[in-house]
Amino acid sequence: MLEINDLIFRWPGAADATLNIPKLEVAAGERVFLHGPSGSGKSTLLGLLSGINKPEAGSIRLLNSDLAQLSDAARDKFRADHIGTIFQNFNLLPYLSPVENVMLGCHFSRSRTDRIKASGKTLAQQAELLLQELGLDASIMSRSVAQLSIGQQQRVAAARAFIGQPELIIADEPTSALDADNRNTFIELLFKEASQYGATILFVSHDSSLATLFDKHLSLVELNGASQ
Repeated sequence: MLEINDLIFRWPGAADATLNIPKLEVAAGERVFLHGPSGSGKSTLLGLLSGINKPEAGSIRLLNSDLAQLSDAARDKFRADHIGTIFQNFNLLPYLSPVENVMLGCHFSRSRTDRIKASGKTLAQQAELLLQELGLDASIMSRSVAQLSIGQQQRVAAARAFIGQPELIIADEPTSALDADNRNTFIELLFKEASQYGATILFVSHDSSLATLFDKHLSLVELNGASQ
């Protein structure tokens, strides 16, 4: 699924590299927990894995494509087709309903839309199904997401990431605003959804207490030679 070799990244004008990762491998279908304190480069790494930024050196192979060798437009398309992201602050559009927010996950990807059509469902039907599977009641489907609780908004963000079955789900500190019981419940929901079609989960957090829930636990501080 994912293989990094000799990755080096530094921000423009910086003397030292932010990331220097000799090797990182993630298998298809794995549930991986990536831990690191604030400032350790977690967001920088996610930007590279998503194709938003390019490394100075080395390779990032995702689904057998080297992201560093793709054009900006090709990386954007690759991200839309193959990666679903759950952001820390959810990044929902407050004037849209939960269903409308979830459908946005497919508006920039024909392949994700085609997968839904092949199942015999419309985008709206699949969005509603995902929201229900993630524990949202049908009575709130037409509300503005601004009227929802933090926990409900979090589940809308997760459904948007999963719609159209992208192979990699990146979760960037999505449970930071929840208590321990709700954090664990949400993570179990992610696992259940991912298992339905074999999605890989890369869950990033500074909270190392969550690590035992995952197949693999990685420390960015240990992986990153730039932080040594």
